[in-house]
Amino acid sequence: MKKILILILTVFQINSYCQGIDHGFVLIDTLQSKYLNESEIINIYLPPDYYNSKDNYPLQVVLGGYSRTRLYYSMNKYLSETYQILDLNQLHAIPESIIVGLSTAPRNNFENFRKFIINEVIPHVESKYRKTNYKLLIGHSSDGEFVLHDLFGNDSPFQGYYCTAPTNSDYFISQLNNQETIASLQVSKRTLFLGASHQDYFYAENKKLIETLNQIDKGTFLFQSSIKTSDTHHTIFPNLITDALLFVYKDWHFNVPESNPETTTELFTEHYEQLSQKIGLEIVPPEFDFYLLAYILDSRKHTDEKIELLKKCKELYPEAENADAYLGRTYYMIGDLQNAERYNDYALSLNPNNGFAKQTKGLIEKKKE
Repeated sequence: MKKILILILTVFQINSYCQGIDHGFVLIDTLQSKYLNESEIINIYLPPDYYNSKDNYPLQVVLGGYSRTRLYYSMNKYLSETYQILDLNQLHAIPESIIVGLSTAPRNNFENFRKFIINEVIPHVESKYRKTNYKLLIGHSSDGEFVLHDLFGNDSPFQGYYCTAPTNSDYFISQLNNQETIASLQVSKRTLFLGASHQDYFYAENKKLIETLNQIDKGTFLFQSSIKTSDTHHTIFPNLITDALLFVYKDWHFNVPESNPETTTELFTEHYEQLSQKIGLEIVPPEFDFYLLAYILDSRKHTDEKIELLKKCKELYPEAENADAYLGRTYYMIGDLQNAERYNDYALSLNPNNGFAKQTKGLIEKKKE
């Protein structure tokens, strides 16, 4: 118990010097859509570490209104939390993401709703908040049908899809009889998690769709399904969120090596290079994950590799004041006051109000007396 408390306090310290506040509440924006000819409310959830870093994030778009988005966000936030740092072997189960909640897609206007998402919602999020990389589209029932239409369509910005109990599965079964559709999926590098249930209205056609998808040669297209026995139409979506997220992001989490600590920085950067190649997008290691990984190296007393890791962070994020602050404190702890002062002063030049760097400055001045 004592060890766990120490670890928790250290994680708290990391968040403190990052000026951390949990801003994970919903932000509500209103867009006047030229495609829908009306105002649309969008609910936006930012990652807890959004204000502590310059990271670009994955984007997850949830259809079905506020209640479904809030439910989805709660599960997502839990899985992306850094509580797993206590295990000292991985940083997150899934990456932190920006989550956007929209209303249900109108069945008589799917095409314009798709244009609304692609041409209005995503640009709004990226101009007002942060650029995004990997994009995941989520829907249930008729919104699940919308998700599949986007998957089978062309020129989509989305790479991942999660849908449950989709309507109109027979249409997509017919699409899979088209060799051009299959060929497009095979080279798409897209990922689909599809859920169905015996107790659902649409079970029979959903089951046929799953069987058809399992039979095709998938190439780079990744597919996983889950058929539940007791879930109803209304419970299947929440009950499969965890399974869906762990599948979609299964290649994202970095397992911290237990041996050869001197290779940690190299393995960390290589992990994201390999991920980028696999999904066809450039994914840069998140800034805040550098700090979490540095903490793990520090807890294992691998100070030299921790310094190398933080210097790599500075290469990727030149304005990362917290990397300089952490380097300054690290050099101070090993008695190298010259480098401690150099890095700490630079952190304060980037942000004179960095509390952690101000504390280190006081320690250095006291040591020099």
